[in-house]
Amino acid sequence: MLTIVAAFTLAAAPEFAFGFSNENGSQILALPPVSAAASITKAVCEGRSVDVKFVKDQPAGARDTGRQTARNFTQVKGALFKRVKGTLPADALCLLGTNAAFAKRKLMPVSPETGDCEAKVSASAAELTKRKVTKCLSTGTFPEGRLSFASYELEGSEALATVMLTREKEAPALRKFPATWERGAPSCWRADDGCEFDASSYRVAFAMSGPAGLELYALWAGPEGENAEVLRVKGSELKVVASASRYWSPE
Repeated sequence: MLTIVAAFTLAAAPEFAFGFSNENGSQILALPPVSAAASITKAVCEGRSVDVKFVKDQPAGARDTGRQTARNFTQVKGALFKRVKGTLPADALCLLGTNAAFAKRKLMPVSPETGDCEAKVSASAAELTKRKVTKCLSTGTFPEGRLSFASYELEGSEALATVMLTREKEAPALRKFPATWERGAPSCWRADDGCEFDASSYRVAFAMSGPAGLELYALWAGPEGENAEVLRVKGSELKVVASASRYWSPE
């Protein structure tokens, strides 16, 4: 079962950091570790690029509840940025970086979709995992591809769900979510999920294309918190190259 931690963690892509916006969208707080905070000048929230400027390292407040939310924004320790140009949604988990990092990448919004997958998409989800698909849903589309969710029959105690990217002239690629199933267990992937992966809880907010190839920025919400991932296409894999999580409940 995936455990939400009450901090942000940065994986193997130091050009990126993560942060969340305050209640009126005027500021963003990035949590450690952040290298060279003063060099960060861009934030992308829900697919919209915003200019930001580093203000200061904000200390933890005396009334910090341990939640990384807009309500607790002024109490959380981290690198504080102000919005310079553009508009920010409230309490959004955003991707941060330098002008150089985003200048070499083209941003592409992802439009949500609902409905069953086409038969060929479901067949690809089965072929890539060598497992029988029990559910396949379309979840999003953007200029360079289509996103789908699949769940699979149990193999003993091994449960599996995937998010799949399909493109017209490229082989499909998967982000796998394995879990251990136990009869009567309240959780497999997220707290209190009833061992059912909720496809609507995982969404790709935007895509990017650049020298590193195609990248996806995904958000995974649960009762206790939210994860963020930068996924990069590596052959048949959607590889997590940077990730973060924030804790938000109960507040």
